[in-house]
Amino acid sequence: MAVNPMQRKANNSFLLGILVTLLITGLIIAFLILQISQLNSEIEETSSHIVYAYVVTDTIQSGTEITADKIQGIEVNIATDTSSLYTGQSRDADGNPTADTTASLFPAGLKAKIDLNPGAILTTDMTYEEEAISNDLRSVEYNVITINSQLQTGDYIDIRLRTPDGRNLIVVSHKEVTIPDLAGVDSTNCIWMDLTEEEILMLSCAIVESYEMNGAMLYSTKYVEAGIQEAATVTYVPNDEVRALIERDPNIVQEAKNALLTVLNSNSELVRPGIESATNNEDAADNVVQKTEDEISSLQDEREAYIDSLGG
Repeated sequence: MAVNPMQRKANNSFLLGILVTLLITGLIIAFLILQISQLNSEIEETSSHIVYAYVVTDTIQSGTEITADKIQGIEVNIATDTSSLYTGQSRDADGNPTADTTASLFPAGLKAKIDLNPGAILTTDMTYEEEAISNDLRSVEYNVITINSQLQTGDYIDIRLRTPDGRNLIVVSHKEVTIPDLAGVDSTNCIWMDLTEEEILMLSCAIVESYEMNGAMLYSTKYVEAGIQEAATVTYVPNDEVRALIERDPNIVQEAKNALLTVLNSNSELVRPGIESATNNEDAADNVVQKTEDEISSLQDEREAYIDSLGG
């Protein structure tokens, strides 16, 4: 049967509409597939940049140990090099990887090179490893050193001897201090330091010689960034008796003796004449007796205050 031209035209239009619809649908499907593919690629790329790092949650002072209570493991997305980050991956209840929120996997014994504020992501260039404790290390209390007005527990200091002729000599360098707490109040004149045997002998000699010299002062200087700044070189030279004792002392390892005596011998002719001249005065012996008695009395008072603080 012959088809009406109008009907043929309508059929053609209908078929064309279907083809156009199919074409548009195909384009939309292709676009969506492309978008999904790109999204999956972005998700994969993002996932590849996820690391489980550590963030500082509480202020950590330069030179102090980084402990688990001051950091937390977090998930971070970093596209740059992450090789310098400290990372620690834990597992959740389902066995999926997650951040070490308790920081139990963070390396122990690391100290901060600089002051670290909350929010800082920990990297290897922010830390250094704590030195091993030597057998001759002892915690020693001193109350004869003039300390900085704002010195706090955890600060690092040098102990210096200023002589009457204007010399300024480093006796002990780069030492962390602890200030005794007496009933919630910091001691005003006592500090604790961990010293090796040779450092104890050096400082003991410097204390006595500071007593002997009229106008001498033994005092502390504080490091600005203890983690970054290296220990100053000791420039003080003790008297012959103490030097001989250092050489013979069995508690000092030979390597430390050799290093120390090399420095002392090189500085001896520059340092000792001035000190010996200043200590050779008629008041020297009386000064040592009086100031030693004052030192003992002050330590006794400090001890009594400490005992009282324990009693509430």
